Order: sequence, then structure tokens, then C-alpha cells
Amino acid sequence: MDDEAVLLARQVAMAASAWRHAKADTEAYRRLVVAVAAWDTYVAPTLDLPATEDGVAAQIRRAARQALNGMDDEAAHLAGQVATTASAWLQAPTNAENYRRFAAATDDWDNYAAPRLDEPAEELLDQLADDSAPVSLSELVPEVTAQIHAADTRRR
Repeated sequence: MDDEAVLLARQVAMAASAWRHAKADTEAYRRLVVAVAAWDTYVAPTLDLPATEDGVAAQIRRAARQALNGMDDEAAHLAGQVATTASAWLQAPTNAENYRRFAAATDDWDNYAAPRLDEPAEELLDQLADDSAPVSLSELVPEVTAQIHAADTRRR
């Protein structure tokens, strides 16, 4: 998959994930439909235009892909799966198998893009407390106030 396809697939995957988490959100659904339409337009063969690649445009797309944290090859593949299955489902919305594949691909994307903690959060907090003890906000207020006053007097 080339860089532009990866960027379009990522948009579809993110929109699909947002809609699957809030199905009543019509804006999330609209973004999904728009992203899938852009994906379909990109992957549809264009017989009337020559297949040329503008070097500057390719470099910009490559830089944009690199700027997106977490878009490694596996993320690109998963995003492509979501885009492909979303397109199939939106073209035949009454087909239950298409929706099942779309849901599975979106779940795979969610599991990869937002991994869960392997250990309970309490244990993680205990490990963090080993580095430094928790401090209440009321204990910090006098120290921060003193720093603000010191900075204020230095400016005068």
C-alpha cells in the first residue's frame, strides 16, 4: 500500500472506530461515510488519467505518514483492512457478513491502536509510587505560590 492509501485507510479506521464506540453519533457516521468515499475514489481505477507520481507530492505524503505516530506496517495493514471492509459494508449495508467483517477489522484496529494495560492500574500506580511518593495538591500550593512571588519580585 502506498503512502496516500495508508493515510486514507487511517482516516477510515479512525472514523470507523469512533462510530463503533458511539453509534448514535451522526457526525461520526458522516465522517465514516466521507472517509470511505475518499478511499473508494482512491482505489477505483482511473483509466482516463496517466499513472504519474509527482515527486514533491509523494515526499509530502511520505513525511505526513512518518509524522503520524504509530503508523508502522502493521498499523497500515490494519487500517487497510478497516477501509476495505467498511467500503464493502457501506456498498451493501444489509449484508450481515460484510458488517461482521467490518466490526472484526475495526476491533482489530482498536486493539492495536489503543492497547490495553497488561497489568492492573493499581499495580502500575504502586510502581510509580516507588519512584516518588504521591503529593497532595494542598502540599504543593505554598511551594508554587512562593515560586510565583519570587519570579514576580525578580521582574521588578
